[in-house]
Amino acid sequence: MNELANFRDVFRGITPYSGTPPKGFLVDFLGTLIDSRFRMDFDGKPETDGGSPVTTRLPVIEDGEGWFEAVNWVEAARAARDRYVMITLGACYGAQAVGALRALAALNPMPYRLVAVEPEPDNMKWVRKHFADNGIDPDRQWLLQTAISGSNEPVYFPVGSPGSGAQNCFSTNAREARANYFDYFVSSGTAVDALEAILMQGTTGLKKDLVPGRNFGTEIKTVSSITLPDVLGPFDVVDYLEADMQQSEIVVFPPYMEILKQRVRRIHIGTHGGDVHAEIAGLLRRDGWSIIFDYAPDSEFDTPLGRFSLDDGVLSAVNGNL
Repeated sequence: MNELANFRDVFRGITPYSGTPPKGFLVDFLGTLIDSRFRMDFDGKPETDGGSPVTTRLPVIEDGEGWFEAVNWVEAARAARDRYVMITLGACYGAQAVGALRALAALNPMPYRLVAVEPEPDNMKWVRKHFADNGIDPDRQWLLQTAISGSNEPVYFPVGSPGSGAQNCFSTNAREARANYFDYFVSSGTAVDALEAILMQGTTGLKKDLVPGRNFGTEIKTVSSITLPDVLGPFDVVDYLEADMQQSEIVVFPPYMEILKQRVRRIHIGTHGGDVHAEIAGLLRRDGWSIIFDYAPDSEFDTPLGRFSLDDGVLSAVNGNL
């Protein structure tokens, strides 16, 4: 675990992209085109991005989460055989799916199927565009506009702020959160209006700022929910499953570790909260997974490859059972 020196040359055989991306697009080391509008809350500048020659570089450990994600892309690509299946949970605009496929195309081309689970409607429109911008027919993939949770019961989910990647169905759907909604409706005298909105429009009407100070405004609505067995069910083997669900991982994975062990070769989870990270890591170890990377969230690390810091935790594992 965490033998980073073994990954010093992990990007061998990949020549970083050099060229001129279209106006309004960013580009990564694999040549993945990224519509700048998807990244406006971070590094995207649609008016000035693209249209000029750029030379990219290979990822380095100082990139933090991005380096670990890229390592999993290339390692999963090299290990794939015959047909490649990649699943991304909390897809946002589909960055992880397209990155994984670009690595496959560069290192080990073969037929593939991408699965993207994302409940935010505008994000799902962006997934389709991001796929198409990179030569992937979205109609030939499996795109699921739904939340993923521990059951098939509808969940209360913050809809809005596409591209922020900050939504989850854990903090907004827990029993305590529902109780807070109820108390607010009663104390504010809006219970009748709220009941009408919930029954007739599928929304509470409540507004939520996902990240204080970032203007990530959303509205708490009811959305459909699926489970891990629903997603894994059609596949005998999944080469790579990636998840970044802003703490919803704690309700998605623990009830269904057995089917995860039966179907998935490699997993990478961006974890949120030290307790959540520790619990899921413990479940993977219990079930015989080989933990490749285990770095807790909100931490800094000195390693043989350099120093890096993390917001989300990094938990990557390979399934010894397969």
